[in-house]
Amino acid sequence: DPVLPESPALSEAYQSVREKQPEIHPDLRQAPLRGANLHGVNLAEADLREANLYEANLSQAKLNQANLNSADLRNTNLEMADLTGANFTSADLRKTNLQGANLTLSNLTVAFLRQANLQGADLTGAKLQGVNLMGVKLMGAKLCKVNLQGVNLTGVELTEVDLTGAILPDGMILD
Repeated sequence: DPVLPESPALSEAYQSVREKQPEIHPDLRQAPLRGANLHGVNLAEADLREANLYEANLSQAKLNQANLNSADLRNTNLEMADLTGANFTSADLRKTNLQGANLTLSNLTVAFLRQANLQGADLTGAKLQGVNLMGVKLMGAKLCKVNLQGVNLTGVELTEVDLTGAILPDGMILD
């Protein structure tokens, strides 16, 4: 299994291998990556279940289809990251910066998102069952075709949030 490099030179070599061999899917289950600088890294389809990414920098990273089930992502920077189809089931995303991130079709079922920044993020078609959005910043976010039934929206400002096709907590569907 590939090991994620720490130095910039090794990081570039790792990225080069990923570009030439996209079928490689890193196994980083329970990896201790606390505070790691992984800006722009390609971890598409990586297995990051239960990984410790507390305070890591994953801004502009490619994590599409990655498995982050039960990962610790508290205070992590995921600004502008590609998280399309990623699995965040039971992940801890408290105080995480997801500003401008692409979370299209991602699974956030029972994820902890309290005080996360989702401003400008695209959550089109994302699964949010059992999620508490209390204190989450959503200004400018896209929640198109999202089922918000059972989602705690207490105190959430929905200004400039695109809810086209979303199912609201009361069951109403917005056109």
